[in-house]
This record gives sequence, C-alpha cells and structure tokens, in this order.
Amino acid sequence: MKVFTLREARELLVKIKPIAEDIRYKKDELRKLYEELSAQEDELEQMYLKTRIKEIEAQIKRHLARIEELGGVIKGIEPLLVDFLSEHEGRYIWLCWKEDEETIMYWHELNEGFAGRRPVEELEESEKLF
Repeated sequence: MKVFTLREARELLVKIKPIAEDIRYKKDELRKLYEELSAQEDELEQMYLKTRIKEIEAQIKRHLARIEELGGVIKGIEPLLVDFLSEHEGRYIWLCWKEDEETIMYWHELNEGFAGRRPVEELEESEKLF
C-alpha cells in the first residue's frame, strides 16, 4: 500500500473527484430505479429495472476499484469516504476525505474512524506531509 504525503494525496484527489462525482450520480440513479421497481407491477418492466440496477451497481463497483487502484482506501459509500495512508511522527495515519469536501482537510489514527477526524493543520509541523 502506497504511503502518501498530504500534497500527493491532494494531487491524487484531483483524479478521484470526477470518479466520486460519477459514483454520486449513479447512487442517485439507483435510488430512483429502486423506487420505480417497488412501484412497478408489470413483470417485464421489473425485469428491465432489475437489469438496469445490476448494470449501475457494476459500474459503481468498477469506479470504487479504480479509486483503490490509484491508492485510495474506500472507508464508506454513503457518503463516499476515501482514506490515504500517510505517516506522521514515525507512525502511520489516515488522511481522510469525504465526497462533499473540497480537499483533504482531516486525518485520523489508523484505529480511529470518521468520528476521530482532526484537522490537517495539526500536522503542519511534519515536513513529510508538506
């Protein structure tokens, strides 16, 4: 697994954000299709909707795999959470990004989750991250 500096992770995020935007769009489309499916009584139309749902779910899975190929670690899908392994003061940490955030603004320890996020400004002393 690649270890990123904050700068590297932010540069990679430029590639990940368009993928994340397409995932968001596809999640919205899935919600609409599931609503249609639950209201649909025609068996043929249900089959079509189920096929379309499977196609979109496969597209989302491919997008998530692409993010991981680039070096991000998917930590959640609703909302989309992507972490990047980094190092601070001799220990590994996660740089953390949530789909509605402009850039990577938070980090947390490996054993902490989203609730343990802290501002990246706390890491400014580390030359490795900047």
